[in-house]
Amino acid sequence: MQKFYWTKEKWPWPTLKKTKPKRCRSQSKHTSMQRRDFLKTSALATGALMMPFSLWAKDDKINLAIVGTGWWGREILLQRALATDRFNVVGLCDVNQTALQKASEVVVKAGNPKPKLFKDYRQMYDMPELEAVVIATPTHWHALQFIAACEKGLDVFLEKPISYDIREGQKMLEAHKKALNIVTVDFPRVMFDTNEQVKAYINSGAAGEIVQAKANINHHEGLRVEKAIPNTLDYEAFCGPAPKVSYMTSPDGEAWDWRGQHAFSRGILADWGIHYIHNIRKVLDLDLPASINAIGGTVKNFSHDNPDYLDVKFDFNGKPVYWSHKTWGYTSDRPETNIGVYYYGEKATIFAGDIGWEVYPADGSATIVNGNIRFNADPSFMAKAFKAIEGLFTQFAGAIRSRSTDGIPVPLEDAYTTTAAVIYADIAFRTDSKIAINKNTMDIVNNGSAQALLKRAYRESYKHPFS
Repeated sequence: MQKFYWTKEKWPWPTLKKTKPKRCRSQSKHTSMQRRDFLKTSALATGALMMPFSLWAKDDKINLAIVGTGWWGREILLQRALATDRFNVVGLCDVNQTALQKASEVVVKAGNPKPKLFKDYRQMYDMPELEAVVIATPTHWHALQFIAACEKGLDVFLEKPISYDIREGQKMLEAHKKALNIVTVDFPRVMFDTNEQVKAYINSGAAGEIVQAKANINHHEGLRVEKAIPNTLDYEAFCGPAPKVSYMTSPDGEAWDWRGQHAFSRGILADWGIHYIHNIRKVLDLDLPASINAIGGTVKNFSHDNPDYLDVKFDFNGKPVYWSHKTWGYTSDRPETNIGVYYYGEKATIFAGDIGWEVYPADGSATIVNGNIRFNADPSFMAKAFKAIEGLFTQFAGAIRSRSTDGIPVPLEDAYTTTAAVIYADIAFRTDSKIAINKNTMDIVNNGSAQALLKRAYRESYKHPFS
């Protein structure tokens, strides 16, 4: 069974306020390129009015393409984008022909024209009518596909983590700053009101000073086995800039499990726990950690490249934030707190799940209950999850049409900070060392082995964007 990984500051550059030139659907590629050039060079234009969505004409929908039509891209992002009725899905791209055809069927079954299908995202980006792209590929492809989208003047809905290594992320920020395009990153938990409620409670002083926080995920991960590569998959193209490693699936061969391979993913902290690290940062107004320690390893599930237990200490300038996960079937005495965040205050401890939070007062008085803290326990959870992602797409559409970043809940710079934190944690684990971070350069201080891991060497024929 496929796993459902619910896994997603002020704007660092001048706020965009751009007008969008009128065009008809039959305009030429030359006119489309003029549009893209206009978007790049009109950052100082003002006076754009955001048209209410209810008044949008059918032809004013945003022409959207998706690169990466696997389970998450197809069953979650594509369907939620269509549900907003703000987008025309004009292109789909994947190196897996089966996944690509399934995604095309989703678009057509929803009553839309069949989109153009591509194997190479660069060809899809050249579509003259294209305005925006969803990048839903595995992490190791994000940097190259994102930078190429920026160079084409396309707006981007980007999956998290934004990059595989630190240096990729730095070049992505540069590309975004140059393009002045609209970018939002898929952290759907920010669309729930849990964080806002917890933050308001903390700011009221009812919990006292929050002296530390802890995020944890204790969740069983299945075994992986090597299988033959399907004929419908161009595995060479899938691996791309990453090392070409074995094709791994669940024992029955039904679920491709690239998330368990370090070549493509840095493990459960970067894939799923990143959401809870982001929550802590936003609730406590934290930036980038100053230093990180990590300890972990594998004691049970040796079929995964990433550790099956990991404990991390992030030091945010004297504010300790901890991370812990166990993926081999650990049984908790309080299973409802297996997934979520603890905030430890002088007057009370708070536990926050996705759609609920509880307060445990230090004076022994009754627990304050706000919703259901257990992951995916509430029957309404999935509906709320889908609405959260629809909300991200709706705000993305509004930002595109208004040419303003004011409605973007997770801008690239903010997502980069959270991504960097979890990448540094993986580096600390793999070098078995404490790392200290120079926030100006993103270098690791006085630790050559860790510093060397800031940039992963690309495979031959692929050029890392950071030179």
